[in-house]
Amino acid sequence: MGGADLSAGPLTTSGEKTILEIASLISRATEHDIGSNIVNFATLAEAHVDRALKKLIDLSGALENRVGHQFYKELHDSIYRSWDSRYKWISQAFDVSIAGAKFAQDFKLLIELRNAIVHGGGRLTAMQTAKIPQMMKLKDGMSRILHAEIHGHDIFLDQRAANAAAKVCREYIIQFDTAVISLHKSFDV
Repeated sequence: MGGADLSAGPLTTSGEKTILEIASLISRATEHDIGSNIVNFATLAEAHVDRALKKLIDLSGALENRVGHQFYKELHDSIYRSWDSRYKWISQAFDVSIAGAKFAQDFKLLIELRNAIVHGGGRLTAMQTAKIPQMMKLKDGMSRILHAEIHGHDIFLDQRAANAAAKVCREYIIQFDTAVISLHKSFDV
């Protein structure tokens, strides 16, 4: 990944810190850290998006009255439950549409790889292999974008995969922050 070049677009404070943390992890990585680093990269980016979404909600003024606060309390878990729900809220409530963008699709592959590491023990999960066409597309994307070598359902990772995952996270954070800041000029988190 090299150094953390942050000049690619406007970044929030959280986005910059997250990219620097990912760069620090990748610079200290060993072959034994690959799976855990990939999990950490995806988790760090997810936490950044969650912070940004929470800040957007705070800035909207929706929580300033009892009704809005009660709605948020009721909906809180569903907002952050999945990437689809995050994207729905970010798009519908704040006019930031990124779900179909290439950087978001690449990041979705990284989330799927993280899920295979965490929930499948380094293998594609039953959910990921349930439908053959989607599984083939997933395997192709993981191989092409993330340099994960997949044999059957087993996933093999090397330093190239860790570097690719760090690069995907970095690009995702930069593009996410750029999209939010372009519509909400003084936004920072």
